[in-house]
Amino acid sequence: MKMSDFSIDRPVTITMIVLAIILIGVISLNKLSLDLMPDIDTPFLMIRTTYDGASPEEIEETVTRPIEEAVATVDGLDTLSSTSSEGSSLVKLEMEYGTDTDESKNDLRDLISRIEDSLPDDAEDPQILSFDPNSEPIIEVAISGTDLETLKNLAEDKFKTSLEKIIGVASVEVTGGLEREIQIEVDQEELISYGLTLDDIRSSITAATSNISVGSVDEGDKEISVRAIGKFDNLDLLENLIITTSTGIKVKLSDIALVKDGYEDVDEYSYLFGKSSIGLSVLKQSGSNTVQVAKKVKQELERLKKEMPELNVEVTSDESQFIEASISNVKANFILGGILAVVILWIFLRNIRSTIIIATAIPVSVITAFALMYFGDLSLNMMTLGGLALGIGMLVDNAIVVLESIYRHRQGGKARVKAAKEGTAEVGTAVLASTLTTAAVFLPIVFIEDMLAQIFTPLALTVTFSLLASLFVALTFIPMLSSKLLQVKQGIDTKDKNGMINKGYKSILRWSLNHKYLVMGILFIAVIFFGIGLKTGTIPLKMEYMPKTDQGSISVYVQLPKNTKTEKTDTIVKEVESSLYDIPEMELIYSSVSDNSGTITLELVDLDQRDRSVTEVAEEIRNKVADIPGADINVVAQTSMMGRKGRGGSEIEVTIKGSGLDTLMELSQKVLTEVKATEGTRNIAVSLEDSRPEFQIITDEKLAKELGFTRAEIASVVKTALAGSTVAQYTDDGEEYDILLKLKDSQTNSINKLKNILLTSSSGVVVPLSQIVEIESAKGPNEIERENQEKIVTVGMDIYARSLNEVQQDVETRINNLSIPSGYSIDYGGDAGDMNDSFKQLAFAMVLAVILVYMVMASQFESLIYPFVIMFTVPLALLGAVLGLSITGVALSVYGFIGIIMLAGIVVNNAIVMIDYINHRRQEEDRDEAILNAGPIRLRPIMMTTLTTVLGLLPLSFGMGDGGETQQAMAIVVIAGLLFSTILTLVIIPVLYSIVDDISNIVKRSLKRVMYKEESSI
Repeated sequence: MKMSDFSIDRPVTITMIVLAIILIGVISLNKLSLDLMPDIDTPFLMIRTTYDGASPEEIEETVTRPIEEAVATVDGLDTLSSTSSEGSSLVKLEMEYGTDTDESKNDLRDLISRIEDSLPDDAEDPQILSFDPNSEPIIEVAISGTDLETLKNLAEDKFKTSLEKIIGVASVEVTGGLEREIQIEVDQEELISYGLTLDDIRSSITAATSNISVGSVDEGDKEISVRAIGKFDNLDLLENLIITTSTGIKVKLSDIALVKDGYEDVDEYSYLFGKSSIGLSVLKQSGSNTVQVAKKVKQELERLKKEMPELNVEVTSDESQFIEASISNVKANFILGGILAVVILWIFLRNIRSTIIIATAIPVSVITAFALMYFGDLSLNMMTLGGLALGIGMLVDNAIVVLESIYRHRQGGKARVKAAKEGTAEVGTAVLASTLTTAAVFLPIVFIEDMLAQIFTPLALTVTFSLLASLFVALTFIPMLSSKLLQVKQGIDTKDKNGMINKGYKSILRWSLNHKYLVMGILFIAVIFFGIGLKTGTIPLKMEYMPKTDQGSISVYVQLPKNTKTEKTDTIVKEVESSLYDIPEMELIYSSVSDNSGTITLELVDLDQRDRSVTEVAEEIRNKVADIPGADINVVAQTSMMGRKGRGGSEIEVTIKGSGLDTLMELSQKVLTEVKATEGTRNIAVSLEDSRPEFQIITDEKLAKELGFTRAEIASVVKTALAGSTVAQYTDDGEEYDILLKLKDSQTNSINKLKNILLTSSSGVVVPLSQIVEIESAKGPNEIERENQEKIVTVGMDIYARSLNEVQQDVETRINNLSIPSGYSIDYGGDAGDMNDSFKQLAFAMVLAVILVYMVMASQFESLIYPFVIMFTVPLALLGAVLGLSITGVALSVYGFIGIIMLAGIVVNNAIVMIDYINHRRQEEDRDEAILNAGPIRLRPIMMTTLTTVLGLLPLSFGMGDGGETQQAMAIVVIAGLLFSTILTLVIIPVLYSIVDDISNIVKRSLKRVMYKEESSI
């Protein structure tokens, strides 16, 4: 029994099945998690090694290169890169997607263990780390309103403790504020006069704070241990600490040093609206729902604000806000698209019952898709909801074709049940084929590598789920409802309503069939001119990697020369910040300063409350801060849905590879000049910065050994004298604070004073530092970067007011004119490199999709010829898609490319319905008569299915609202491609069908003659 016959004969059963599916779908919807994008498994591993005091060159030579050579053979490695900076080595391994990173970690441990003995003795053991995409905070908070010490205590004791109790919160990091510290500033002259050293003071303090077991005593039948506890819980104890010299003289610590109750050196400042503040960064647990966790965090913050009204607590960054706004916008477009599709149905059908019957396909299919999404472990995000929105118009296509066929049979005088069965059977094959072809185009996504597959697989699954659900509804629920509810007034033919349109179309079709070779010739010439226009730029096609979204956030990065004091950086950042207060769109401004760099974050008012985009506001800020001297300032509008924050990840990166740092620096400056001269480039930065000045202490090993000094001892003394070292803990009211030992700043604040630091050997020899070391001024690179064991320098840039492909082409043209020395090469990366790689993969997926669609149709038609005719709609759709993007000025992104792949499965549907019905009529009519009769009859369902799909996508095509830009290119591609191909399908496909049939007949006659001659000769 056919499925449609079963549903008609058992209406209660099929109704119960549909209601059960709806119930499961509603329950599943409430359980689906809400995210911005699908979870992305990033196969990145890192090996971090610290080697205090070593220069970048020494780190590269003694740590980075040995590790690189050891791990270069690990299975699944795609790209090996590294960064060697002062005191630190970071080796990054980008594995091939699909690699088991846990297994890779085990392999790396084995490989590194073989070379650990060859690493410097002072280097820490290498640590293998995974890249965690959840390491980015979901919420950042600034707190001001009182002094920094109180803020720090409140942040750690109240805010951090309360927020970390929330289920889903992994950790809360506190930045800024003042940290109490007990400082011992030693007078070097007094120290030497008593014959003491810094190590003597350290030893005395350590001994005084040691916890020593001194035995045990009996208490009843128990033996209780006795421990002598040493601690400092007031400054008097510390100041009166007795230090015994080598001659037996006892000296109070206060006689040779100043003991101060102060604060740790401040190397980080933060401000909220110009007032000193501290920051909180909230990180969520892996797998937890961002929106739900953020909601709980904000509720807790509100509670804390009421508890401490004197504080000003502001959320400076909230990832969930954009997620909720974007998802809400997609939902609104989804609902609006559904309403427009239903309106089109009513306009064509002019029958409330028919419209309701078809419209049931939308909610039933969508709710069924929710159930399948839940069991498929998918979440509600921009991709899955976007997939449903993209398919909203297609969900009624099958129902339209089935109902229109049933309707026609009813008009022919057949009873409801018979019309429902025969009408469904007549188009069942075509409906099945059209659904399978649409679903088949998503199969090649499994062959796409890297992040694309993880992003678009949920979309593909969601669309496929909804289409399969719509097929089930069309072949069961629609026939059942039609057999019960469909009413047709006898004697009234649809030709009476649409007679003029049908008559006009039939005239055009007849003329086209009579001049079929002329029609195909005109189309061929038009395609050639289109290709020429595309190549010459007459028909412009912009390209980008991912659509830029207006997230209403701007980051201003202030970079000063290395070794700049934090106080100087703070002054510059305040100057930059003060110039931004007149930005009318600004809602919040927050800044932070650390060493020689600072960041200012501006949050703008909601998108619907401003006239300018975030990129336009960012450009105004660039102009405002361009003339501030002494700083390198980059302004970055947060527009990436992939979470790109900070200065990394430029849109275009020019990577120069070679062996010599000097040559690399020289080439990078030439490239920098060309990039600056390219229109549309912004935020240009070179990874290898100017050499940093430093003083290097070079020990006279022979003399030092004679006097009883070692290199390590000298370095330790100098480090303690200059930076200080923590020697013990100070206890106050249950809290512990560091005790820092160092020389007075007045005795170490210049190079001459540094040379005069006195060293005391174990044998009592006292010499100034300058006697056993040479202090030389030198320069060295801040960082040394390598890729696949070769030194590199990267020139990165962002773009403004031009498309990615346009700027990329101009940059390449300029750089190609440079003279590159032998042994050096230039590659391109960033978003531009990702775009090229992704487009190649998607092009392969598209070719594979076209082949699969052809194979599906060939199996349905049991013919190789008719699918070929139908496939001619695909290039027509591509023409329309490119024209749509060119006319609207929207760039082709990977989302748009996915739309093109979808087109390969969508645009053939109308041709399938057309060809299938022509073949059906040819059983009783000749070819041209069948074409002329089938065309007008199929005109209405083709127009209905096309317009419902187009209007269903129309809200997405405007790209309005938060995150609306994401789906815009995809919607425009499908709309333009479908409209263009449909218009031509109504004429070109029948014409091509006729031509191919003529050729087929000629070939058949020729084969018959050949076979006849062979038989005659025999």
